[in-house]
Amino acid sequence: MENLNANTQQNTSTLSMSQIPRMLPLKQVVHYTGLSSTTIYDMLDKRSNRYDPTFPIQVKLSKGRVAWVESEVSQWIGGKIAARVC
Repeated sequence: MENLNANTQQNTSTLSMSQIPRMLPLKQVVHYTGLSSTTIYDMLDKRSNRYDPTFPIQVKLSKGRVAWVESEVSQWIGGKIAARVC
């Protein structure tokens, strides 16, 4: 019975880990998008000429630390690729 509980607990933790979204720090968002950090923050600022309401909003992880959800950044990039005119 103890072995069964250990296996169940291990399977549950493995499942949970696979469902945790990967978070990207600004440096990686800059790398993946090819945009500068200034441009990224301008795209998030509603008062900026560069404001883009489709750009993913960062998640505050702690005081002074933010990150972006990898899947949201990927979807945004995919949308830009799909919207290009050939």
